[in-house]
Amino acid sequence: MDILIVLWHLMKPWLCFIVFIYLCIKMTGWAKNRKAGAIAFGLFFQMILPDPSAKITIDAVVERKQEAKKQQEGDREPKDENDTQDLS
Repeated sequence: MDILIVLWHLMKPWLCFIVFIYLCIKMTGWAKNRKAGAIAFGLFFQMILPDPSAKITIDAVVERKQEAKKQQEGDREPKDENDTQDLS
């Protein structure tokens, strides 16, 4: 019995590694076929794992919002000028 326990402890890391490789291969196949399971798996891990480029992403979002505000403000000004010219 002790031999089986020792053997199990020696084989456990290798079995975990083989199962991980199998899951990676399976997910790759599912992703190529666009299966819902692969999409759900990816979204789940994307929510859990931290974003390594979070600062860059936040800066990009802030910059896009500022550009959108500038475009909205720029769109409003010419309309006011055209309206006053038409009334004259």
